[in-house]
Amino acid sequence: MIELKHLRSVQALRDTGSISEAASLLCLTQSALSHQLKELEHRLGQVLFERKTAPVQFTGAGELLLQLAAQVLPAIHQAEQQLKGGGDKVQQLIRFCVECHACYHWLLPCIKAFQQQQPTALLDFSATIEHKAIEAMAQGQLDLVVTSDQRLQQQVHYHYLYPMELRLLVSPDHALAQQAWIEPHQLQRETIFSYPLPQQRQDLFRFFLTDAEFHGQIKSIAQGSQIIQQVAANLGVAVLPGWMAEPYQQQGLVSTISLGKEGLWRPMYLAYRHGDVHEPSYLTLLQLLRQHLPQQP
Repeated sequence: MIELKHLRSVQALRDTGSISEAASLLCLTQSALSHQLKELEHRLGQVLFERKTAPVQFTGAGELLLQLAAQVLPAIHQAEQQLKGGGDKVQQLIRFCVECHACYHWLLPCIKAFQQQQPTALLDFSATIEHKAIEAMAQGQLDLVVTSDQRLQQQVHYHYLYPMELRLLVSPDHALAQQAWIEPHQLQRETIFSYPLPQQRQDLFRFFLTDAEFHGQIKSIAQGSQIIQQVAANLGVAVLPGWMAEPYQQQGLVSTISLGKEGLWRPMYLAYRHGDVHEPSYLTLLQLLRQHLPQQP
């Protein structure tokens, strides 16, 4: 009932955020991809994603298919590569995850460069274990994680990458827009757009609003671009890396403000198990990450 083309289609839809871009990625027409997805929904008797959302939002059934795609497609690709090589070359599968949603886009050039330098290695990017990736790696479900948190240090090695400044994003029309920096009490009653993380895992609450009682609203949005759109429309505020907000600030869509006079800075690390410290492919990826680090504004 579920075919490989279906798994590739939902994964492309997740990666691109729209039917048109997913169709382009898969070398299909938009109508052909739409028909394929509707046919699959009819077979399953389930709606897979919400129409007329930008980017698309998956239902529970859609998320289940995405998890299946993350398990099946890398295994199929690995088998195909071994068969093409006569079965003699064993391809290295590296399961990779990012705990910080906002770090995904700057990693793409690095991943592309890694694949060119390491053709026998398959970098399988996982988007299904992002909230507890370090724990999953310690249990053998992942190999590499980009994170800002150090935990399970007896099992996990953390290699420092760069300092990331988190800044407050507001509409140019917002009452705070002209301030050079803000204090915690100024956010106590704001509507805050954030990635779908528990409040106790969000850096804004862990490191800035530690003593301020919060009486505002938190609204979860999965895509960074959609968060920025809501902020630009002056429907609330958000806290994101400064480099991520810079293009929108240059267009005059948002203003960014320092969180405190010194700013809120978080260290980013590449994490892997202690036993993998000298793994050559991991060291290659580490060097490439250093070359492609985002520029701080």
